[in-house]
Amino acid sequence: MKDPGTWKGAAAGALLATGMLVALPASADPAVTMYGVISSALRYTSDIDGRHNDQTEVTASGIGGSRLGIKGAEDLGGGNQAIFQLESGFGTDSGKPEYGILFGRQAYVGLAGSWGSLTVGRQYHAVNNVGWTFNPLDQGWGNYWSDPFYSGGDIFMQGYRIDNSVVYKHTRGPLSVQFDYGAGEQPGGGAGRGATFGGGILYQRDGLALGLAYDRRRAAAEGGNTVGNYAVGASYAFGKATAYAGRLGRQESAGDARFSLSFVGLGYQLTPALHLSGAYYRYGQNAGVTTQFQPTPLRLGSGHADVFAMVADYALSKRTSLFFEADVNDGHDGAVGRETEYWGSGPVTDVAHARRTGVMLGIRHQF
Repeated sequence: MKDPGTWKGAAAGALLATGMLVALPASADPAVTMYGVISSALRYTSDIDGRHNDQTEVTASGIGGSRLGIKGAEDLGGGNQAIFQLESGFGTDSGKPEYGILFGRQAYVGLAGSWGSLTVGRQYHAVNNVGWTFNPLDQGWGNYWSDPFYSGGDIFMQGYRIDNSVVYKHTRGPLSVQFDYGAGEQPGGGAGRGATFGGGILYQRDGLALGLAYDRRRAAAEGGNTVGNYAVGASYAFGKATAYAGRLGRQESAGDARFSLSFVGLGYQLTPALHLSGAYYRYGQNAGVTTQFQPTPLRLGSGHADVFAMVADYALSKRTSLFFEADVNDGHDGAVGRETEYWGSGPVTDVAHARRTGVMLGIRHQF
C-alpha cells in the first residue's frame, strides 16, 4: 500500500475531528456506532528497489488498515431501515488521510430490509468483497502493508471502491449476492463511458465457502483503457484449521495486457490467543504489459513472481493484538519492473531476477 497522501485543504483535519466529535452524542442511540482500528508496524525490506538497497520503515498501517468510522440505522417501520456509513482511513506513521479524502474508505447512505439493501455513494465493489474473503492471510483483519494481493502493483482489486455508485446486496440462507454500478459521469459520454458494472455471489454453509465476482470499468474516453477484474475462491474450515484457494485476474484493453494471481494457503488457531497462517501466491503477467506511473509508459512484457508469506497473530485481549509477518517475493523478467516501480523508486527494466524479502512486527487495536 502506498503512502495515504495528504490533506486537500488546511481545514480538513479539523473537519474530521469535529465531525467525529459531533457524532459522539448520537452514540447514546444504539442504532449509531462509532468504531475504529489503529494498526502500525516496524518493517524491514531487503532489495526493495531491485538494486540491492534495503529499507526500514514504520508503516502507515500494519495488518488491518487504520480507520475511524460512524455507521447507523433508523427503523422506518415495516421491517425497513435507513442506513449509512462514513469511514476515514489514515496512516498511523504520519496521521495523513488515506487517498487524501476525508471519507476515503466508505461514504454511503441507503435503505435496507428483508428484500436486501440499496445504497448510494463511495462503496466497495463485488471483486473486493469476494476476493478478500479468500485471502489466506486476511482472517477478517483486512489487508496489510506488504500483502501479496498487491503483486504486480496493486492491480487486482480495481481501486477497491467505486465512486458515484449504486450497490444492491441481498442474503438468503447461505447465498449472498451483490450488484454494483458506478456512474462514469463523463460529459457527452452517455451512461457507459467511464462507468463500472459488476457483481458477485458468495455461498457459505457448514464450513464451506465458494465465491465468484467480476467488475468491468469502461474507458472514460475514446481509445482509453477498459479494465476487467475477476475473483474466484474457495475455503473450507475443519477443526482449528481453514484451507484456502483462489485466483484473481485482470485484463486491460490497452495492449491486451493480462495479469493473474493464483494462491493456496492455510490458517490454524494454535491456541485461543495465537493464530498462524501461511500461503503461496503465483503472479503472472503477459502480452502488452507496461509501467503504471511513468509519464511515458515503458513496455515490460511478460514475467512472473513466486510469493511466500506467513503471519502470526497473538491476541493480548479481545481488542488488542501483536502480529509478526514475513514474506518473500521472487520476481522474474517483466514482473521485476512492476514490483520495483510500485515499491521502489522506479521501474527496473535491466534486471531479469530480483528477490525481495521482508519482516514486520506490529500492534493492532480495535474499538
